[in-house]
Amino acid sequence: MLVLFATNSFLVVTNTLQIVFEIVFCFVLGGLTFLVWIRPKIVLRDDVIEVVNPFRTDVIPYREVQDLETKWALTIIHSRGKTRVWVAPASGKRRWIADKTFGWYGSSVPLSESRPSDSEAMSESLDSLSGQAAYMIREHIKRLH
Repeated sequence: MLVLFATNSFLVVTNTLQIVFEIVFCFVLGGLTFLVWIRPKIVLRDDVIEVVNPFRTDVIPYREVQDLETKWALTIIHSRGKTRVWVAPASGKRRWIADKTFGWYGSSVPLSESRPSDSEAMSESLDSLSGQAAYMIREHIKRLH
């Protein structure tokens, strides 16, 4: 889309100052898109967790991980502080609410499969990105011990 906007600026606009402004605007939007949507990632290596956020990269050895919080996004609490993982938000809220609500209502229907009622938080669920990432990290830590 940004390429089409820039092409349109060159082909349609006749004012040079406006062309320069629109091209600069395209680069700013492209940079923000890269920082927020493309750059962030979490890489689980054999001995460390590499957390790449928009402005900072943290390398956390598994042995330094003290706890994992998944309230709004995955937060790794380690011996040097806390690191929030941008790519592991607590998603899946609507699915979790529907599962808990309709699972409770449908538990008395004879043909339905009833599951035990547990008080798992939505962010800890494997239906959320934060829950999946936390599960993978915990499993890796278990294998190291």
